[in-house]
Amino acid sequence: MLDALPAGQLSEIVGPRSSGSSSLLLAMVARATASGRQVAFVDGADEFDPASAVAAGADLSKLLWVKCGGRLRTAFSAADLLARCPGFAFVALDLGELPLVCREPIPPPLCVRLGRAAEQSDAILVLRAPHRVAGSAAAAAVSLRRRRSRWNGRPHPTRLAGLTSEARILRSRAPRAGPRAEGEGIEIEWRL
Repeated sequence: MLDALPAGQLSEIVGPRSSGSSSLLLAMVARATASGRQVAFVDGADEFDPASAVAAGADLSKLLWVKCGGRLRTAFSAADLLARCPGFAFVALDLGELPLVCREPIPPPLCVRLGRAAEQSDAILVLRAPHRVAGSAAAAAVSLRRRRSRWNGRPHPTRLAGLTSEARILRSRAPRAGPRAEGEGIEIEWRL
């Protein structure tokens, strides 16, 4: 998925809690760091868990983690600055779950500015939120939703074993590189 998002453009991953959107972002961070690329992770809601990132395969020595303490404008400013910095191949702005996004409305110019910052670099810039916030500033948008959960345990299932998410391409300004079209869904299996 990392290679499917356009470099030099703002992309958006959206999905509610337990949809797989955070897992997809972590998988992208892991893939980028595993290939030796430098990654900046802007943690808008202070929800990033380094142990989960390592479990996903991320190399923390290639990761700059910026905690923003739940301050939305600070998170956008940090992502803007880091996207313009040479050396980062991947910049992730994770707005976390709904409370941060609902508490303070996101002015459209912040997303437009992020898009312009991405255009001035070769970095892949990804914004993750529970719902679309970037609008037309995003060159690509992927939506995730949970389809099914799998549980383990006898005699009654008590432990989550994994889930299946459906990913849909909501927007893509990039030339079509594969068989998927906008609106078409694919299933992703997450195993714990």
